[in-house]
Amino acid sequence: MNSIGSTDKILYLLKQPVLLISKSGEIIYKNKKASSFSDSTEVIISKEGRKLFVDLVCSLESNSHVISDTIQICIPAFENCYFELTVDFDEIEQCYNCFLEDVTKKESLLETINSNKHVIEDHIEELTSTNDILKTQNKIIQQAQEEALSGLRYGKLIQDRVNLNKRSLKKLFKDSFQVYKPQNVIGGDLIWAKETKIGKMIAVIDCMGHGVPGAMLAMSVYNFFNAVELNNKYVSVTEFLSEVISLYHKTFFEFRDDSSFGDTFDASICVIDEKSNLIRFRGIKRPMLIIRDNEIIEYKGSRVSVSDPNAKDILMLEPWDIVWPYKPGDKLYMFSDGYSDQFGGYSNKKYKYSNFKKYLKTLSNVKMSHQQKSLEDELFNWKRPGKTIHEQTDDITVVGIQL
Repeated sequence: MNSIGSTDKILYLLKQPVLLISKSGEIIYKNKKASSFSDSTEVIISKEGRKLFVDLVCSLESNSHVISDTIQICIPAFENCYFELTVDFDEIEQCYNCFLEDVTKKESLLETINSNKHVIEDHIEELTSTNDILKTQNKIIQQAQEEALSGLRYGKLIQDRVNLNKRSLKKLFKDSFQVYKPQNVIGGDLIWAKETKIGKMIAVIDCMGHGVPGAMLAMSVYNFFNAVELNNKYVSVTEFLSEVISLYHKTFFEFRDDSSFGDTFDASICVIDEKSNLIRFRGIKRPMLIIRDNEIIEYKGSRVSVSDPNAKDILMLEPWDIVWPYKPGDKLYMFSDGYSDQFGGYSNKKYKYSNFKKYLKTLSNVKMSHQQKSLEDELFNWKRPGKTIHEQTDDITVVGIQL
């Protein structure tokens, strides 16, 4: 091997092949990595069947700068290997310096990419098609949701017209409040009140279900209450409630044998007779609470389901009202079960009826308007302990009146 001076040892130890080729095409130097090359570049260096060295030399002579290209070495020692060949002309030594960088991995990667290109393109096309379908479905879902919300918002306008609002409640009972929170815009809770022939009547009704089904039943019950009041054939709260039950059965069961319908309602109804300072009460599964001198008096509703065919007869087994002679300062409460059944706290458990009564007792010396805010704050904090947020699980209604 011919020497090229003091750099031959460095070149000899390089991990990439290095060749010095004379103008005639003979290899005059090759380092250790290039030791397998023959002495003729015409045989060992080629690209697509061409004698690459000749092509590069011609290009170099015409452009007089470094030429690079990717080649495959066609000898057994470098089988399936690819190199990037860089050639420049050394005018002093009058030879061509050929430096070969192993790019086999790069070429292999490019080959893999090219071979999988059609697969990738197919996947991209499939993903694009799926994305278009998802976008279309998302638009349909958004449109359906908007239509549903629009219907709920309009339903709320209707329900607000029939449900007793705060202003109407205060006209009947000056010192009063109400907490009314449907679980989903509209709901099955209903506050009904009228100035009747036997006194100021107020009812809190809790219909089965919430949302649209609960609201539809609540509208029916609202009509039952109005019809009985207009018919004017009652002399007690018990008779009034029994007539409401009769209308319920006549509407839903008289001409239908389908026993699968079981949507019912619970109710607490009382009349405040201001002439005789009496409260007259009857309920179905819902109680009434009275707080006097920081003590709670509870009157429970009858344990009968409105959907029971014998509900009216069972109710009339005790045909008299529960009567409480009130005095100024007594506080009266009626409510659905939504507040006490609300899940929350750090253990995600129900608030419980016992805790609800205890909390009302702590508020007994507070103004009614402040009681409303305290109840709403307590509910808010119960649903949001720390960073956790518990969804509302049912319609919530509480009515408080100071007599």
